[in-house]
Amino acid sequence: MKDENKTKEELIAELIELRRRVKETDLRERSEDARQIMIDSVVRSSSDKAGLEGIVEALGDAISIQDTDFRILYQNKTHRAMLGEHTGEYCYKAYQHTERVCDGCHLAQSFRDGKVHKKEQSRVTTSGEFHYEIIASPLRNAKGDIIAGIEAVRDITERKKIEAERERLVQELKETLAKVKVLSGMLPICAWCKKVRDDKGYWKKVETYIEEYSDASFTHGICPECIDRVKMEDEEEKEGKSEE
Repeated sequence: MKDENKTKEELIAELIELRRRVKETDLRERSEDARQIMIDSVVRSSSDKAGLEGIVEALGDAISIQDTDFRILYQNKTHRAMLGEHTGEYCYKAYQHTERVCDGCHLAQSFRDGKVHKKEQSRVTTSGEFHYEIIASPLRNAKGDIIAGIEAVRDITERKKIEAERERLVQELKETLAKVKVLSGMLPICAWCKKVRDDKGYWKKVETYIEEYSDASFTHGICPECIDRVKMEDEEEKEGKSEE
């Protein structure tokens, strides 16, 4: 629920904190991008299957390998826990429950152009909305021919939450700034009664004018000089009555 009582300063402070969290997330994701490059390098060069699996299992991302027919050749433990055991099945049948390769498939794009492709997706789970990024890259043999593709599924739910929070705070700040009214320029004020003339030509009390044209409000009190004057007037009034 939006807090209507937040000040501009509070919203700016929240945005600064959010910027710090975004920076941390970006640094973490750049580190994970470097890790993806390492995965590709290891898969291409390693002849030790057991050693390869040990490295891939320790990476943390959900990793799978599909051949060029989109048949699943390998899933690491994280991938199996996330999407179930589907080794030997076609990925589009196992994950999307379709009979053909998905439109815009990022792995198919990698097979066509030999480049790395990324795609963001979302799912609603029992724990809430889950956002993830799938990174697909081709695997080549010693001759340079593409023989398979590797996919890494990365949880980006926290990043999406930060982005949504940032948008909310920016919108709140915009709305707060839109409500702020600033008094500036020359104000016509009566030298006798101290009323101020507005832009429509009406004369108003100073406090009424300021409350209408700014976010300020007034609470009434009495200054020391006025207290002394009131006391003096009271004493003079009492003296006048006693003389009568």
